[in-house]
Amino acid sequence: MKKNDRLYLGLALLFTLACSLFSSIPIEPQPMTPEFAPQEEAQALPEEEISRIKLPVAVTIEKDGILSIFDREGYTLQQVNIPGVSYADENSLHILSIFPHDNTGLPVLYYSFEQNNSLLISHNGQISTSLSAPEFSGMVGAPGKAVVAYTRVEYADLNLISHLYAGTIEALPTAAPVYTENNAEGWGLVALAVDVEAEKPVGIWYSKRPWGIGGDIVFDPRRTLSYIDLRTGTNSQYLGAEANPSAISADGKWLAYTDDESAVAGAGTMAIRNIETGVGLSYPLQNAVDQRGAGEASFSPNNEYLAWMEGSGFQMAETPNFHSVVRVGNLNGNIIAEFADTAFVATSGLGAIARVEPVGWFDDNTLVVMARGEAWNDAVLLSIDIPTQNISFLAQGVFTGFVYP
Repeated sequence: MKKNDRLYLGLALLFTLACSLFSSIPIEPQPMTPEFAPQEEAQALPEEEISRIKLPVAVTIEKDGILSIFDREGYTLQQVNIPGVSYADENSLHILSIFPHDNTGLPVLYYSFEQNNSLLISHNGQISTSLSAPEFSGMVGAPGKAVVAYTRVEYADLNLISHLYAGTIEALPTAAPVYTENNAEGWGLVALAVDVEAEKPVGIWYSKRPWGIGGDIVFDPRRTLSYIDLRTGTNSQYLGAEANPSAISADGKWLAYTDDESAVAGAGTMAIRNIETGVGLSYPLQNAVDQRGAGEASFSPNNEYLAWMEGSGFQMAETPNFHSVVRVGNLNGNIIAEFADTAFVATSGLGAIARVEPVGWFDDNTLVVMARGEAWNDAVLLSIDIPTQNISFLAQGVFTGFVYP
C-alpha cells in the first residue's frame, strides 16, 4: 500500500470513524450476566412498535459521484447522481423510500462538505438542500423510510458538545435537538439506529465516539449504548463504557459488541446479548499475530447468524501487514464459517485485498461483504451463500446501503 493511500485510509476512517473456507468445531457458549448500569432500567422494546425488519431487494454503491442500485444478481436497476458527496457510506447517505415500481427515481439524502456542509436531496435529476449541517458527524436512517437521525458536534472551551437530531425529512430542517451532551473528554454522540412508528421516529439507539483522533484505526472506537424513547423522553443505557457496540438486530432484541475493557490494545472479542433476558455469549478471537480484535458485525434478518470481521497486523506500517477475516457464527456460540481475505481475491478482480468486511444480508443465507483494494476507494461487493460457502461477484463501488421493497 502506498503512503498516500494509507493517509487517505486514515482520514476516511477518522471521518466515519488462501482461498480455502473453514468449518470450525462448535464453541461452548460463555454465559454472561448483565453488567450495564442503566440511566433508567433498560426494558425490552415492544415488538409491535419496531418497524426495521425487512428483506432488502438491492444494494447501493457509490463510485465517482454516482449512486448505482444493483439487484442481488448484480444487474443495475437505477442510477442517481449525487454530486459533491463526501466519503459516501452508510453514515453520510440514506435512501428515503422503498424501491419504486414506476419510472420515478429513488430520493437520496446525502452529506456534502463541498456544498457548504449541507445535507442534500437528489431526486429525479434535481438537487436541493435539505438543511445546513455545520460540524456534521454522521447520520443513520430507517430502512426504506424518509426518517433520519443525525449528530453535530461543537467545542465550548475544552468541552465537546454534541447534539442528536431526529425527524422526518420534512421536519428535519427545523427540528431541535432531541438530546444534547457536554463531554469534557472529547466523546461525541453517534446515532446507530432509528425506530419508526406511523412513519415517524419513536426511538434512537446511540453511542459515543472520540472526536478528532487519528492513527491506525481498524474499528470505529465507540463506547456505551443507549436508547432514547422519543415518546416518553426516557433515556436508557444498555452497555457501559467497557463495551464498543457493533450491531443491533433488526427486531431490536439482540446486541453485538466487543468488550474492550479487558482487551489488549483494543483487541476485544465479539459478544452478543439478548436484551430481554440479559444473557449472552462471546466468540473467542482467532489466534493471530498482532491481533486487532473484532467489529463490523451484522445480524442476519431473522437472527439465524451473526457475521463480523476480525483484523490482525497494521495498515499504516512502513510495510503493511494487515489482514482481515470474515467470520460467521450462530447465536448458540458456534462458528460455522470463516473467510480469510485471500479467499476473495480471485472473485473480486482486485490484485490484492487490503480489507474485507461484512456489510449486511439479503436473507439469512446470503451475506454481502465489501472488499477494498490497496486504494481505499477501489472497492467491490461480493455475496456469500452461507450453506455452500460459494463467493460471487456482485458490483463494483463503495457500499452505501440497502434498498427495500
